[in-house]
Amino acid sequence: MTNRDEWRMRVGNYRIVYDVDDEQRLVTILKIGHRRDIYR
Repeated sequence: MTNRDEWRMRVGNYRIVYDVDDEQRLVTILKIGHRRDIYR
């Protein structure tokens, strides 16, 4: 695995969980869901 980090972003009542690959300049969306459900 190269330079990858997992990030979270809050948009209203929703969370977006995504990976950032700086080397390839790529953002991959992993999950989108309501804040109460995203980590279950």
